Amino acid sequence: MKKIFKSFILFIALPSIGISQSAGPATSTLYSTSGTGISWGNLSGVVAIDNNPAYADLAQYPTCNNFLCYYSNIASFAGFNFSIPSTATVTGVKLDILQRVNSPGGGIHDSTLLLSLNGTTYGNNHATTLNWFDTPTIQTYGSSTDTWGYAWTATQINTPGFGFQYKITNTSYDQTASVDYLTMTVYYQTGTGLESQTSTPWQVGFTGSILSINAQSSNISLGAQIKVNNIAGETVYQSKNPSGNDRIDLKIDAAKWNAGIYIVNIQPENGKLFQQKVVLVK
Repeated sequence: MKKIFKSFILFIALPSIGISQSAGPATSTLYSTSGTGISWGNLSGVVAIDNNPAYADLAQYPTCNNFLCYYSNIASFAGFNFSIPSTATVTGVKLDILQRVNSPGGGIHDSTLLLSLNGTTYGNNHATTLNWFDTPTIQTYGSSTDTWGYAWTATQINTPGFGFQYKITNTSYDQTASVDYLTMTVYYQTGTGLESQTSTPWQVGFTGSILSINAQSSNISLGAQIKVNNIAGETVYQSKNPSGNDRIDLKIDAAKWNAGIYIVNIQPENGKLFQQKVVLVK
């Protein structure tokens, strides 16, 4: 089945400042497939947003010659390379998966989504029956306070074999399902407060009609570009980092902006583009 991909606006979830500390988001470096069903292809395609995704070509339901043809087999992702303090208490695990199907109206959705350790699954299945969209869409599973029904330890999280297993199903016509990017973030507490968190602190969000952007990175300088786009791609705010150092501390008046989704972009002169989706509610 031919795979068709479109251009799109991307957002990458960043660690947020809160009660818990966090590690990540991190991408997988170990991949494998197992079980029966249509095999996943190009699993390493999940490490970069480049329209070269991991994919599964699922046949029409239920008229294919073997019932397994409208299920994928199990894709396993591990090797996230976390390094959480051994004394930390794990408070939550979050997955962000960039999903899409190749034509509108398809019935592809999750079948199994479980955290795993060295090939064995633990805890609750976080699969959802919501159908995937034909535009690239980030689906978030878990949260900073969700351990997926299992008491994970820092030692387990740091093991190269820690990751998750993923299986999907089709309830409509022939469809290609693709995953072009995924990340995992692990939240934990050490009892030493925010100052000891290991991830770069970023905080982007609305308080009423004020958009606060607080960030710290060695890549941020006077030349860093800050831009806010609405969901239609229109720029509603743009400036350079006014502080001239490795911090950004901005408060932007959004009282005249319409309610909805906005994308905050921070582009260092020499560094990775950071993007965060935020929602303005009025």
